[in-house]
Amino acid sequence: MSSEGLGCSTSYRKDAITRQGARTQYGTMEQKIIQGDCLEVMEGFADKSFDLVLTDPPYGIDYQSNMRVVSKQFAKLENDNNSSRFEAYKEIWRVLKDDTVAIVFCSFKNYADDFNELAKLFDIKNCIVWDKGGGGIGDLTHSLLTDYELAIIAHKGQCTIRGKRDGSVWSEGKVNPNTMVHPTEKPVPLLMRMINKFSDADAKILDPFLGSGTTLVACKQLNRNGVGVEISAEYCEIARQRLQQQILL
Repeated sequence: MSSEGLGCSTSYRKDAITRQGARTQYGTMEQKIIQGDCLEVMEGFADKSFDLVLTDPPYGIDYQSNMRVVSKQFAKLENDNNSSRFEAYKEIWRVLKDDTVAIVFCSFKNYADDFNELAKLFDIKNCIVWDKGGGGIGDLTHSLLTDYELAIIAHKGQCTIRGKRDGSVWSEGKVNPNTMVHPTEKPVPLLMRMINKFSDADAKILDPFLGSGTTLVACKQLNRNGVGVEISAEYCEIARQRLQQQILL
């Protein structure tokens, strides 16, 4: 099926990814990418304007992926050597509607820090443990395999679970290393499950640390409006290309 058949606007240009955002329309749903620092961009959003925040911020661990793309390693992520995400949590709380959640991925290395910062603003109900079926190589002699990642569920008020009450350990395979376009890329089905569990069709969803655009890809699949903010022009363009694919990856 062509992009025109999906109702995708053909005016979505690389040079249109600005502070005002580049928009792609799919039927009645819109996916919007804004290039910029999320702290500055979110200041322009109205209070209580989003139904869900789903995001995977830099963890503040100065991460260097050993995964290679063709012949080079992924570059280090911007702002992964500081705690600027904690300031973003305040803006996330402000722009969320009442009785909604923020789902925030974090590293086990500083889970306590993220939990404590989010708990200053939100009611932390629990944490999703993503069983990803394998981890990096790491220390083969002294360390257990890190075959999971964590996502904190932070409630602003009381957000009702959609559907049945699931457990907190969710199994979903990792993105194939040969097709990864971002060093910490999450699988689309995992984010789709999170979106379905904590929002309704036609909801407006924010990802202030968009990366390569997986949250918006999931929103497009699920009939949600998505807004993504990303500081890297390179990843904004990758997200744009992913949204225009005939088969979403």
